[in-house]
Amino acid sequence: MLVLTISGNLGRDPELKTTDQSQVASFSVGVRTGKDETTWVNCSVWGKRADTVMTYFKRGSKVTLTGSGKLRTYENKNGTQGSSLEMNVTDFTLPAREGAATSAAPSLGEEVPF
Repeated sequence: MLVLTISGNLGRDPELKTTDQSQVASFSVGVRTGKDETTWVNCSVWGKRADTVMTYFKRGSKVTLTGSGKLRTYENKNGTQGSSLEMNVTDFTLPAREGAATSAAPSLGEEVPF
């Protein structure tokens, strides 16, 4: 298993889907990997944590995420090979709110006072 910790900005608002047994929030994070280069990571957060993501994560939010990563290869309609980096997020820090103090936001592993 590949364990990743990444920091970057959300490229789009998260989307919530409900399965038979749980719910999942999906979003992409752009991670700067060079002066003019960004790597996009497709992220998923499962269960009750998905509700937290839907409440606090918005397009452009700066986040730090930890979880298991996987490089997935695929073939598109035109027959071109591609790959995507996917992450099953197990821990994250909440993005700082505008106008809030710049102290570190609590991670999901800590008790959140709201």
